[in-house]
This record gives sequence, structure tokens and C-alpha cells, in this order.
Amino acid sequence: MRHLLVVERSATLRHALVKLLDREGHAVTAMASFSDALAALRAGTPGARPAWDAVVLGWPAHSEPGADALVEHLEAAGGRDTPAVIVAHEGHAAARSWATARPRTALILWDDYRELPAALAKLLEPAPASAPPAAEAPVRILFVDDSPTVRAKYRRLLERHGYDAAFASSAEEALALAREGAFEIAVIDYFMPGENGDVLCRRLREDPRTAHIRPAILTGTYLDQVIRDALDAGAVECMFKNEADELFLARLAAMARMVRAHQSIERERQRLEGILNSIGEGVCGVCCEGRIAFLNPAACAILGRAAGDRGLIGASVEALVHPDGDARGARERLLGACRRGEHLRRWETVLRRRDGSPVQVECTVYPLTIRGRREGSVLAFRDIGERKRLEEELRWQATHDPVTELPNRRHLEETLARELERLRRSSERSALLYIDLDRFKYINDVAGHAAGDALLREVGRQLRARLREA
Repeated sequence: MRHLLVVERSATLRHALVKLLDREGHAVTAMASFSDALAALRAGTPGARPAWDAVVLGWPAHSEPGADALVEHLEAAGGRDTPAVIVAHEGHAAARSWATARPRTALILWDDYRELPAALAKLLEPAPASAPPAAEAPVRILFVDDSPTVRAKYRRLLERHGYDAAFASSAEEALALAREGAFEIAVIDYFMPGENGDVLCRRLREDPRTAHIRPAILTGTYLDQVIRDALDAGAVECMFKNEADELFLARLAAMARMVRAHQSIERERQRLEGILNSIGEGVCGVCCEGRIAFLNPAACAILGRAAGDRGLIGASVEALVHPDGDARGARERLLGACRRGEHLRRWETVLRRRDGSPVQVECTVYPLTIRGRREGSVLAFRDIGERKRLEEELRWQATHDPVTELPNRRHLEETLARELERLRRSSERSALLYIDLDRFKYINDVAGHAAGDALLREVGRQLRARLREA
């Protein structure tokens, strides 16, 4: 059970807060007077446990002495460690500023007062230490502020919590440091001589050498226009100089986690890109509309293009198909498979190189599905020209004599079988011419087998010169 002190002038609002907290099982003491509440807070015994686990303060619409004294007590050493929840009406800048500057303090609008139990539970949890992950190198921070006092304060704070920080006093000095050093985060004062912080944010984002840096604006003035300008310029966070150090460190730790997550994603992307680039087969990414999204180096090599050539990016995948053969059917089949998300296996076709020459390939189309949603297709292909030439050579060797280069006995038997089958279905006749070389054995015995082979080659050449191919 938590002991809570509730301070609110309005009886209706005070009753609503007490009823809400009673339902959560808290022991609630409610007061309408800020002076009485201050006296209750001061009544604790020095050195003993505070009488109240937390204070819920209904922020007054106008400044009054009792409320100011209570706020001063909560800011002083004796009350600063007491968790406090401010309940205020929308647009109360003083309440927002005080809540951000004081540690272990939350601000809730009256429209959302039912969130009070959750806010209290969060405040009453033990505060975790804000520090960069010990297992990794500290995030490098560039801190920019024209005030030597501010730079000295944040230098001590950042170094005490393990951050590696460099400091600059102007936008130009910061830009020069950012271009030379490897920084992940830049904390930039908004109001500076020369260029304001939003201008520096924009320059960091536009320079390829510094575009990876995540900028955050730090200001001592809470103005909607300042925040809007900072975010429009590319800042990922807007922090305030009067907020508690713990809140500044928590924001910085969140940014560091974002940096680490981005670095992890980038490392994984580079690893996958390395795997993709090392694959011997050509790989082509195709979107759902059938347009080429990427080509790996092997695909570029097969298509006669330099690695990284982007000439085909955005073109329809059917542009890869060479006009030779059934170009229309092949193009429609490939484009249709990519658009419909079909799986096309071991399909042989002819693609077109950059110079217009054909290349025979065997390709497979894989549907690309990410988290249950189709994102396109992956076309994988390999050059089979060498395999086709080898297959053709093996087929020729199987049916031809290696010496005369004429069809061999196997070819003769297969051809005779086909011709006899054809003649059975027609009234035509065919003739078979048989040629014999007289005394060929004598030539081998007298002149040797080399001479006999030369004679056979010459006979073969003469026959090929005098006979039709078919």
C-alpha cells in the first residue's frame, strides 16, 4: 500500500482523484490548502522514511503564495526525491516546464486524469541507471553550444556516464568536426551566433559525409515554433536545458539505442548484400508490377554489363528476353509469372546482352513473400551456353566417327529405322548406297595406320563435298 498526498482546491476534482486512487488500493490523504500540504510534508522526522510515497498536485490556474512555497519545497533538497504527479489543464506552460525540469515527476492533463495510477506506478519503480550498453563501444556525440558554461556542464555529465563526446562552439566548427570525425549523434543548441541549430541540422542531413548523424536540438526556451523548425530541419529529438539530467540522459540513451539498432540493420543488410554478390548465379529482383528492382554482379556479368550498372533498373522484366526464337511467348510467360507470383522452375530461354547478342540461360522464378505479403519475385538464372555446347558436342561424338567425321554405325541404324518406319506409311521407295574401299587393309599394313587414317579423312571430305546435308 502506498501513502499518497493529494492537493487540489476544487472539491469536485479532489473527490475524483481520491476515488480513482482508492480503487487502486492506495492510502490517500486529500487536502484543499497548499499551505496545509506543505506543513504535512515538512512534518516528517529528519532522517526517517518520508511520510508520503508520492504527491499528486492539482496545478493552480494562477500563482499564489501557498502553491509557490509548496513547489519550492518539492524542488529543495528535502523534497526533491519525493515522486510527484502534476495534474493541470491543457496549455499550462509553467506546469510543463516544472515537470520536465524536476526528476521523478510526471505531468497529466485533466482530460486524461484516469492515467494517474499508471503514471504513479511508473514513478514509484526503482529508477534504472542510464548508461550506454557496456558490451559495445560508446556512441560518439558531437555537442554544439556557444556557451562555455553549458559545454563544461554537459562535458562532465557525458563523460561521467561513459559517452565519447567532442565539443564545438559554433555551427561552422561543428560542421568541420562532423566531416572529419565519426559521430553518431549531434546535440545542437538552437540559438547560436551566426547560424541557428536548425540550419546546422539541415546542413548535416544534406552533406553525404554527415547524413548518417542523428541530430537533436537542445534549447532553453520552450516555443512551439522552435520545436517545429527543429523537427522540420531533420532533428530526431528536441531537448530542454532546464529539464532534469536524468531525463536528458534517458533521451540520449534512447537515441543511442536507435543508432545501435540502425547499425545492426545496416550490418545485416551488408552481410546479405555480400552473400547476394558472391552467388555465382544471376539474381534479379522484380516488383509486383514486373519491373526490375535490382541485379547482382553475376546477373550483370551474364548480361554483358558492368557491376552496378543501373540501366535496367525500373525496366520491365520482359526487356531481358532476346528477340530470337519465341520471343513473344517467352516474354509473356516471364512477365506473367512475376506479376502473378508463380513459381517457374528450370525454364530455358534466351536473354539479351547489352550489345544485343543472345545468351542461353536456365532460369527459375521464386515468389518473394515477406511476413505473409507478396512483395514481388526473384528471378535466378545462369548461363548454360557452355553446357549447351558441351551437350551438342557429346551428341555429335555419339553419332559420328572421330576420324572421318562422318555419321557412324549408330547414326546409320537410327536413320534406317526412321526411314523404314516412314516408308511403311507411304508408297515411296528408298535406296541405300554402299561404298567399300578395296585393299584398305593392305594400305594399313604397308603404309601404317596413320596413312590409313589420312586416306579415310580424305574420303570423308570428298563425300561431304559431294553430298547434301539432308
